[in-house]
Amino acid sequence: MIRKVDREIDEEGYVYLLDGHPGIWGDENVLGVIPDWDNRYAHEELFTNILVFKDDDRVVDEHQVVYTKDGKHLLNCLDTFSETEYAVREGVTTICDDAFIWRANKEQRITLYIPSSVKVIGENIFGDGGGRIIVNQ
Repeated sequence: MIRKVDREIDEEGYVYLLDGHPGIWGDENVLGVIPDWDNRYAHEELFTNILVFKDDDRVVDEHQVVYTKDGKHLLNCLDTFSETEYAVREGVTTICDDAFIWRANKEQRITLYIPSSVKVIGENIFGDGGGRIIVNQ
């Protein structure tokens, strides 16, 4: 379930309100790829910031990777994730920003196998260790 996201301008820039409470501060690009702010709910698969998703809308798989319950967003991995290769679930449309930076071995390169359903890949998904993406046909 997507949180209600609004923004206000204060003296330092934008304050993004999540369900009416201040949650993110930054410029107009802080939420990643939002092509049209006035129509922000039309393309929910474009949200790449995990703070937009409610905590009770998350499930963790057997590899310690966190998805939304509907399976459309890969949010992040837990710090116990230690795989060098990982196959993203079928049906995922979005891999969120910083998805694999919290893994156990941050310097180790990771290979992601992603389904062709993925439309959006957030920023800095691998962190300093880097990685590669292979799209499954």
